[in-house]
Amino acid sequence: MQTGTQRIRLSNSGLGIVIISYLLVIFSYPMPPKIGVVEVIMGTGLTIGSLLLGFTLVMREGKNLKLFVLCVSYFLLAPLLVGVLHSNNPSNVVRDVAPLMFMVVIPLLIILLPQDRNTPYRLRALLLAILTVGLVSAIQFHYGILQIFGTMSGYVSRYGTVIPDSVLDKFVSFILRSFMLIFKNIEYTYNDDFQMLMVKCQDPAILFSAIYLLCLGLTFILVKPRRLSFGLLALSGGWLCVYEFTALGMRAFSGLTVLSLIIYVIYLTKLKRIPKSNLIVAGILGLSLTYTQVVNFAAQLWAKHQAAGLSSRPEELYAVFGAISESFITLLFGVGWGGLLINPIYQGSTSRFTHSLISYWLLKTGVVGVAVMVLFVTLLFRRVNLGDVWASSHRLAVFLAASSVIIIGLFFEPTYKMLSFGLIVGLLLAELSSPSEPDRKRMPDNNSLQPHADKL
Repeated sequence: MQTGTQRIRLSNSGLGIVIISYLLVIFSYPMPPKIGVVEVIMGTGLTIGSLLLGFTLVMREGKNLKLFVLCVSYFLLAPLLVGVLHSNNPSNVVRDVAPLMFMVVIPLLIILLPQDRNTPYRLRALLLAILTVGLVSAIQFHYGILQIFGTMSGYVSRYGTVIPDSVLDKFVSFILRSFMLIFKNIEYTYNDDFQMLMVKCQDPAILFSAIYLLCLGLTFILVKPRRLSFGLLALSGGWLCVYEFTALGMRAFSGLTVLSLIIYVIYLTKLKRIPKSNLIVAGILGLSLTYTQVVNFAAQLWAKHQAAGLSSRPEELYAVFGAISESFITLLFGVGWGGLLINPIYQGSTSRFTHSLISYWLLKTGVVGVAVMVLFVTLLFRRVNLGDVWASSHRLAVFLAASSVIIIGLFFEPTYKMLSFGLIVGLLLAELSSPSEPDRKRMPDNNSLQPHADKL
């Protein structure tokens, strides 16, 4: 029994180190342009935390992880060997191998966390870390835009869409300027910081935070009116995140947010039996506060769609097929870690990444690697109960927010921002594999773990 207690303590320590290391991205970027002290500390912490979580798996009995281990080994060794044979740049190899841990290893380690009565607290800590990164990144982006362009409308006008500052715009800017006075020594400039600010805003944690907080706010206001203040606070945080990526013209982010909210409102109406009159009143009040922003940003998104279309995504996928079709070996095994692509999105310049997880994985690992990834994902999702999505409003909110991030990663989002992606996928899988509330009450505590508690 003592072994079970030690295992719980190690897993808690490992997850805690991973969470603290992840929070350091606030002082860095999802894709740092250079490696400094913060990045070294963050990478070291993520490695140590993951090793502790991995060690708890070794200690567990009755676990058949052979297929998982073989998949992870293949992901590392086969593309690495191909990269070495192609003489790929070592720094590019390292930058490709690092996201491998975020995409594959971290979700696996999180879903295999030991189950006990403290499981919800571990998952809430991970959720809080993701929300913190999302909210702080949104604030940092907005503050940088204010410093560089003066107002958000000044930034948006660069797309050719003139958006006047509304009362809400001015209020948001005033609050953020006041909040960031504690960081008054931080200075952003267009030439040095604008591109990195855009990367900051594209962090998957912002999309997750937007959807989850908006859903949480709706629950508090419509279902638990005694928590009205918390509901308004959650809605404010979610709206801030939406405000930022909509201003950036991110159409997929905006569309998935709207779709998620529609699904969530239908769920609340059907299962929570919310009076339609309350829903109508809340809708009218919400629309009255955000009408100007909704109309303005819709016009901006449409203008960007007309100007950019699909942003050369089909051409990029075609270029990937062309790159791996150069020989039978590259078709099967890809160009390897560190391999480059002549990317049409960047006017024919080379890039290490692509703007879709599918095309990225196909480029680096080839057809065989994609097949192994499908097997790995299938094994992961076989360990969760998708029926539990509807077990609570919290789980549905996590599912909608995390599913949106997964969709973005598969088809739209640049795949070099994988740290938040991996943690969000891990949170979703762990949430859906954790016991329901009635089952959790019957679970043993840390000091009385039974052998069957280790089995998923």
